[in-house]
Amino acid sequence: MGEGFQTYLARGPPPDEGEAAISPDPVPPATMARCHRNFVEGFWQYTKSTPGASRRVSDGGTLMRSGIAASQANIWFLEEPTGSLESLFAEAAAYFGPNRPWRVIAAGPRAEEVHRSAAAHRLAPIASEPGMILDPLRAPPAPLPGLLIRTVDSRGTLDDFGVAWCAAFGIPRWIFDMVLPTVVPDDPEHGTQNRFLVGYAGGGPVACSSVIVSERVAGIVSVGTTRAARGHGYGTALTWQAVEEGRRLGADVAYLAATPMGYPVYERMGFRQAADYPSWATPVGFFRQIRLVLGMWRQAQTSRRRAAPPGA
Repeated sequence: MGEGFQTYLARGPPPDEGEAAISPDPVPPATMARCHRNFVEGFWQYTKSTPGASRRVSDGGTLMRSGIAASQANIWFLEEPTGSLESLFAEAAAYFGPNRPWRVIAAGPRAEEVHRSAAAHRLAPIASEPGMILDPLRAPPAPLPGLLIRTVDSRGTLDDFGVAWCAAFGIPRWIFDMVLPTVVPDDPEHGTQNRFLVGYAGGGPVACSSVIVSERVAGIVSVGTTRAARGHGYGTALTWQAVEEGRRLGADVAYLAATPMGYPVYERMGFRQAADYPSWATPVGFFRQIRLVLGMWRQAQTSRRRAAPPGA
């Protein structure tokens, strides 16, 4: 991955007339390169346990597919291709196959060409995700009264993480069980340290977050609060705890992709936008989505039966 792509991410695309640039203080390309690699690695740590998960690195970047039939779970991180984009898109389409929705996340000097190739493969543009950085790291504020935060280190805390994660993001529990069937250990092969956190208030799990640490970057992922518990600062507290866990594990910056709901929260914490990730995804109609979900459900049931001990 060359410096040109990282420079683009650090400064963002040229602003429209009258619009401010993404960041008045551009991130050094070397730091941005670390953040982007962590961003890619974080996705793998969340999908590698799904049935049929695979990962491929090619001239066009990194492709990852999972056992979940949704474009959010099958991604091509298009970086700095040197060959024909049309050939790379054809290879990506073959890799994901006709029955697996997928998306491409791309940025760089060939963005317009990417847009044309994506359209030719019937991928529709979707909202970009801003990458936000906290640099330098800051000490977390005082603990929030009434909120207990625990590290996921057992079946019980993983189940509680799942309760908060599913409620926060509106995801069925059986999909969570496909994504995180067990506590995710550190991954020395890919140089990551993984920590999952769950917050409790009022006697039950109400919020979650996780941090994937690699190359001294604390990648913050899956910050969510159950709908009934929003407005109390729990998501902010879980984000701070993830940052602190990253610092303890050797990180010197924190990085995340922000949703529209989370953006102002992170901005108040001191994060600033450092990148932009334009994306294109397979459009999925209502009835096709139903068929895909049913297929995933059957696959999950089959995997569960195979994993169950004899006689269970």
